[in-house]
Amino acid sequence: MFKNLTRHPSQGPTATPRFAHRIDHALANAPCFLGIDGGGTKTHAVITTSAYKIIGEGFSGAANPVRVGFDSAVVHVSEAVKQACAQAGMTLHDITAGCAAIAGISHPIHYHTMKKALDARLRMDHLELVTDARAALEGALDGQQGVVLIAGTGSIAMGMNEARDVERSGGWGPTLGDEGSGYDIARQALKAVAASFDGRAPRTALTERICQQLGIASAKDLPSVIYNNDAESTQIASLARLVADAAAEGDAVARGILAQAGRDLGELAASVIHKLGLESKTFRVAYVGSVFNAGDCVLEPLRAAVLKVAPRAEVGPPLQSPEIGAVKLARAAMES
Repeated sequence: MFKNLTRHPSQGPTATPRFAHRIDHALANAPCFLGIDGGGTKTHAVITTSAYKIIGEGFSGAANPVRVGFDSAVVHVSEAVKQACAQAGMTLHDITAGCAAIAGISHPIHYHTMKKALDARLRMDHLELVTDARAALEGALDGQQGVVLIAGTGSIAMGMNEARDVERSGGWGPTLGDEGSGYDIARQALKAVAASFDGRAPRTALTERICQQLGIASAKDLPSVIYNNDAESTQIASLARLVADAAAEGDAVARGILAQAGRDLGELAASVIHKLGLESKTFRVAYVGSVFNAGDCVLEPLRAAVLKVAPRAEVGPPLQSPEIGAVKLARAAMES
């Protein structure tokens, strides 16, 4: 029954023919770079020129090895890269350098296992491996001091000051943390539906939406779906969009869940701000990830929490995407 919750990310989206051309003679011998953003839900790979013009891109499923395992993560990265190469009309041997930014590799064992697996699979001469947060930081701030907040399936904050010190907060996964993430929002929604069914909490439009999405008749059937199936955190997290939809239609419970997510994400940012000594500085707090598609329900409490500790900060979207951040890191490593 749980299979009806969502399509697996590897089944879509697929790369669309945005770049109908094939690599022309002017690009044939020019440097090209590969950037990979691999998260808890999907993998996005791009190939760019040295001016960061995208000439090919590809998509596949989750690449966080902690959530899907190393074998699946590497397969998904390879699929996305293969699509990008096909769209650009080149092979991996034509690419000057690449950088894979992957979630779930902060631990040295995870990092080295993933690096070895990607090197064996892609066989590139110059392939850097960094966390997804590091590439998001590079892209979101374009090398300037500031903080990036990532809130998709999981959540993490990372920042850098003028001295190039880098600090992080969060990124502990669904058991130990991930406050404000899609998984956390969905978990709070499921708890609200259960509490409403018991009469311990107010009625909420989330009950009908979630039951319909899961293919069950009533909230009393939730345990049979959540506990008796192989429910991955990415599948649970996909319910977060139902919370955003209900909030947009005025459901008070859904709006409360999103507001708390915004405050939790603000605390992640504030932690990094304190570690880097940015309280009195002017800098950007950039937000990246599907959670922020909920709009002001999340952004307003997030902004309030940030400005409380850093009044001169600006909260806004990233200057560039994480995959372009990965491209920049690849180029920097090649030129260093």
